[in-house]
Amino acid sequence: MAVNRTILPNGTVQPQHGTPYEIDADANWALVDQWQGGRHMADLGTSGVVPGGLALSTSAILTPGITAGTLYAQGRRVPFNSAPALPAAPASGTNYLFYNSATGFYYQSSPVGATAGDALIGQVTASGSAVTAVVTATPLYGQVPAAPSAPGNFTLQHFLGRKPLGAQIRMTSAGAMWFQSGTDMDATNLYLVASDSGLTAKVQLW
Repeated sequence: MAVNRTILPNGTVQPQHGTPYEIDADANWALVDQWQGGRHMADLGTSGVVPGGLALSTSAILTPGITAGTLYAQGRRVPFNSAPALPAAPASGTNYLFYNSATGFYYQSSPVGATAGDALIGQVTASGSAVTAVVTATPLYGQVPAAPSAPGNFTLQHFLGRKPLGAQIRMTSAGAMWFQSGTDMDATNLYLVASDSGLTAKVQLW
């Protein structure tokens, strides 16, 4: 007799039906499937690229180079086992490349996603015919270096494409840095204070 099993939307295979406590078992496996699909990331308001993948590179044409990798957008885990096909960047300008789980890749001038949950891939600068400079997005639970040139307030772009859920400053030199009172971070920048010139730190983001 064939075994009746159900494959849930994100790939979890439920156990054989007809066993005792089937309703409870199905509910538990459905919950596991939601987490496997990344719904907890949507609940946390988290989107972005996974460390080590989807790195951008310059190109002799208007389409930037990119590596394989994985991202989270709209609460869904989206793996690219090979380099994805990207649209051409707008010529003669600097734009930001995003991914939306329903519509795919797109460019815009703003460093913040057009829709909640969109994943930032990075910044792309193009001439009239080629991609001349790129900045790959800060990955989930990644870090950005801070090296202010003078003491006092300074602003640091974080390249997350959304407001961080949190941040931690890790000093890599003597001295101190802290967040400005009132406005510490937004969807584009971190607003920091340095106790002296010549300081360095890494800011961990999530």
